[in-house]
Amino acid sequence: MKNIGLTKYLKKEKKQKTENIMQNNYYENISAHLGIFQVVLYFTLLSFVILSFVSNSSLITYRNFYYFFKDLDASAESIDVLKSDSVTYPTSDSQVFTLYRGGLAVIGNHSVTAFTPTGRQTVSQSIQYRNPMAEGKGRYLMVYEMGGTQYSLYNSYTRLYSDITEYPINGVAVSDSGVYAILSSSGEFTSVVSLYNDNFALINRYNKNSFVTDVAISEKGDLVAMLTADPVGGVFEAGLELYVPGSGEVEKKIVLGEEMALSCQFTSSGNVAVILTDSIMFLSRDGEVISTYHFQGEKPAIAEIGADGAALILRSSAISSKNHIIVFDKSGKMVYNEVVDIEAVALSRSGDSVFLMTSAEIQRLSLRDGRFSSLDYHTDIHSILAVSENELLICSPQKAEYLRF
Repeated sequence: MKNIGLTKYLKKEKKQKTENIMQNNYYENISAHLGIFQVVLYFTLLSFVILSFVSNSSLITYRNFYYFFKDLDASAESIDVLKSDSVTYPTSDSQVFTLYRGGLAVIGNHSVTAFTPTGRQTVSQSIQYRNPMAEGKGRYLMVYEMGGTQYSLYNSYTRLYSDITEYPINGVAVSDSGVYAILSSSGEFTSVVSLYNDNFALINRYNKNSFVTDVAISEKGDLVAMLTADPVGGVFEAGLELYVPGSGEVEKKIVLGEEMALSCQFTSSGNVAVILTDSIMFLSRDGEVISTYHFQGEKPAIAEIGADGAALILRSSAISSKNHIIVFDKSGKMVYNEVVDIEAVALSRSGDSVFLMTSAEIQRLSLRDGRFSSLDYHTDIHSILAVSENELLICSPQKAEYLRF
């Protein structure tokens, strides 16, 4: 009996060893195949790097590497570690203020000054612009002369590129990706939109016989929206045209109605927000209307559209002391709609906070609960810029101060 039991035990052990050997061979084969695949991936990556260096050899210079790492250092600073509560800059007859990478950019007739989120000045360069304007978004800060022919592009550290346009500039659009457009007109065409890639090379030039009132570019730079106004039967008819960069043919053309087209912008969800004289509309990337809100006889007095959506102040007349505030999220859903007894002269939005500037105080509207809170200010404010849901920059001719709620 003992011998029979021992024989069974030895057979069972032999069978288990055989199974283990089979299992080890199976996993070893998988491991070998994955190892070969890993080597192929490394060679593919190496080939891609070499091809990128060869095809962009003109851009690979010591100076560009130096600017890249300086720009990376400047843009990495956090708004949570502010060195001071205010920054100062040169005064000017004409000033424009804009946020750029969480910091502040101040553009005057004779200078461009930029600060990081910590308040450290990184750009201070001279310009000669009669009517300076600016837009800071994504990779670049774009400074241009409205009605003139000069423009420049900056990063967080220095001026990267400047050029002279063929026709006077009527407006610009800048994408987070670095793709940008310049709106102008010529003697032959009513509107001309010149589209450039992130290396400042011309992609497309759209010659239009329509009035192009505004241009917007998607976050990734893969879609361009042009807001148009055409006289039809004694009235203006608003339209939206969508283009894919690299193609001169319109992808989609949408008639918006017999209204004057004012402005348009892509939200972070990829939808296009369009403000008209009598309504606001949200459309998808395919040109389908998502939502429409009619102003019912009121007119937009102040409006801001951006990545978070749209915020507007409507008034029934120019002398009205009451403001009708409407706010939409990035998808086009209305999140606030109330008439308030606040005489606002400017607004700025960040996330779920809308900041309103009156003659003596700053009001913050929380979209989460619909409540207002306020802070007084005692300076001559030209502009307000929402840095976060709890923080605001108030900009005067000499300095900008941070207000925290």
